[in-house]
Amino acid sequence: MEDVAPLGARRPRLTAAVLLAVGTAVVPSAAGQTPDASVTEARLPARLRCGQEFRASVTLLNAGGTTWTSADALAAVGGEDAFTETARVTIPAGVEVAPGESHTFRFLLTAPEIALPRARTAWRMVDEDGAGFGETAAQAVAVECPARIDDAEMLEADLPARLACARSYPARITVRNTGSTRWSARDGYALGAAHGAEDFHAPARVSLPPAAVVPPAAVHTFTTTLTAPTAGGAYRLEWRMTRPGGGFFGPAVAQSVKVVCAPGAVRDGGASP
Repeated sequence: MEDVAPLGARRPRLTAAVLLAVGTAVVPSAAGQTPDASVTEARLPARLRCGQEFRASVTLLNAGGTTWTSADALAAVGGEDAFTETARVTIPAGVEVAPGESHTFRFLLTAPEIALPRARTAWRMVDEDGAGFGETAAQAVAVECPARIDDAEMLEADLPARLACARSYPARITVRNTGSTRWSARDGYALGAAHGAEDFHAPARVSLPPAAVVPPAAVHTFTTTLTAPTAGGAYRLEWRMTRPGGGFFGPAVAQSVKVVCAPGAVRDGGASP
């Protein structure tokens, strides 16, 4: 579970424990400012792993004299935030937050893929002109990147032991991610042919689907079509997981394949070792 440091508004009715939450900050607004906003609760991460997502929320009390509308928004301080490309979280159209009422803003934060020991996420209300008002909900965030380990376990393989010349076969290989990295097509993870793919007119790499992500401990089944050579003989297939820049990793699944042609149809020969 992520470390979350709750925030509390600086109001006399709140306890000291809320006001002294470690690693968080609530910056008060200028006295007498109108409009105004008070942070009553904030769910912001204190620690994230590289690439980790966090569903954040900030609840604000309208402590001023104006009604908030969809023209008002919770915005990243400085106009940008290291954990999201969304700089403004608006109030939904048709929703009004009158003085004395509260509204909760929800948004997704994603840690970058680099270590950031002293990052910060900070949010404050802004009006339709972009002018900030009220208290700021801020949180120090440590981003940690554990060692990247690529590893795999071959769970099951449906590969032919015997095939007629020029016949096709729907191959299936099921692999478990036993490393610490997430596999995706975007990062180039694929099932790679270590031997024999050309003989069976198969691709050198069987990629993951574009939207597929295989996290650690998850399983994925790769499928491809094999077409036997037109020359009979003994052949061999071998497959392993691979990624660009890292080469093959994990154990291989191998299968010897005897390709048999009808008598007189094709001359025997041309078999790979």
